[in-house]
Amino acid sequence: MRANLRNGIAVALAASLSLAGMHTPAAADSGAAFAELAPIRTNTAVLEDSDHDGIPDIWEEQGVVLSDGTEIPLPDWGADPHRPDLYLQLNWMKSEYDTLGCNARAAAACADANRKSYAPSVETLEQLVKLFDDHGINLHIDAGDVYTNIPNYGKRFGGETVDYAPVYFGPGEPEARKLLRNIDAIGERQNIFRVGIIGDQMRQDSMASGIALVGDNSFYVSNNARMTTQEQLRNTILHEFGHTLGLRHYGAADYTTDIKNTAPMQAGYKSAMNYKYQFSHFDYSDQPYFADTPEGKRFVPADWDVLRLDNSRIGAYAESIGARAHIEVAEVKADDIAPVKEIPAEEIAVADVPAAEKVAVEAPVEEIKAAKADKAEKAPESFGGEHIDKDKKVEQQPAKAEAKAEKAEQAQHKVEQVQEKVAKDAPAAKVNVAAIVGSIVALLAILGAGFAFMSMQ
Repeated sequence: MRANLRNGIAVALAASLSLAGMHTPAAADSGAAFAELAPIRTNTAVLEDSDHDGIPDIWEEQGVVLSDGTEIPLPDWGADPHRPDLYLQLNWMKSEYDTLGCNARAAAACADANRKSYAPSVETLEQLVKLFDDHGINLHIDAGDVYTNIPNYGKRFGGETVDYAPVYFGPGEPEARKLLRNIDAIGERQNIFRVGIIGDQMRQDSMASGIALVGDNSFYVSNNARMTTQEQLRNTILHEFGHTLGLRHYGAADYTTDIKNTAPMQAGYKSAMNYKYQFSHFDYSDQPYFADTPEGKRFVPADWDVLRLDNSRIGAYAESIGARAHIEVAEVKADDIAPVKEIPAEEIAVADVPAAEKVAVEAPVEEIKAAKADKAEKAPESFGGEHIDKDKKVEQQPAKAEAKAEKAEQAQHKVEQVQEKVAKDAPAAKVNVAAIVGSIVALLAILGAGFAFMSMQ
């Protein structure tokens, strides 16, 4: 088991524990949680970490194998050595109904069993991811089958994995000890992941909304009867997660450690870490403020400017460098391919067309081909290439003029014949000679005779 070096005096240990809605436990109780832990091993202290997220650049560029053999293919999981990355595993309680197995058996306790879902919604998790992204941080979440935004992610460890219990911390059990056990439970993955648990009441006599280890990898969210909306759950996850990132109820721990946890909330501290705004303001502070202390005003920087993305666990120890995601591709075997059915030649139906009908169909085709060939021979060479042969076009012009003149003479002769017939045969009755001649003129115009004709009366 690898654990963080937390052995020290009880007062220092109590200061490392932040309680949402509860007083800090007695120093002796907190100290007992850390007495059994061994010093942490580290072999990455000198490795470069450009974005100060605790994960060495070489891990993010090449992946890493942890000391228990766990492969962490960070480059395939969306890690960026030049943009901070946070990895969070979220687990939650099953309902009492599911824990009792009421779907499979009719137990007496099932009638009154709690069916509440403790799970965060997909929308809640996406809003958390977006909030951090808007501030330049990649938040990667493993929430089991409900949600993950980690690409190429294999086995999921988050989700509904905790059995229901009406209270999470047992009688006389220090909260810090159980939170540390939750870190131990994820094994060497604590080099990468923080872990959050969502459940019901913390203790029988408490309706506090959560508890976390400041600057460490573990927190608990109490989705109890007073937590009635996803917005309240979302903001509380942000609140408790913020404690693991080095924030207290008054701002960054480095600036507010000596402010007692029972001190009044600061109106100028606009952050979900402040009890005044925990359920109404979904954000950490992006503006500094001046905190009121017994010694006077104290400058406290904006939360987003001083988040502790690294700690003594993140990126602490690796067995070797180099790990890539095992992306499974379905292998198609020859046996899985259905053979193509062979159809005997005698079973293939072919329409039997009589010879006479075939000739009738083919004859027009041959005639069309012959006509096209004949037309091609008679066509002027001036249209056979990519340009027009101007010399041949000039040679054709006299012949065309003679043809037009001959047509004009023929038309004139027809007009004279009509005039003679009208003068000879027409009765004294009114005859519209002009209409007759006009029709002939229109006909000649359509034929393109190309000459002018005066109408007659």
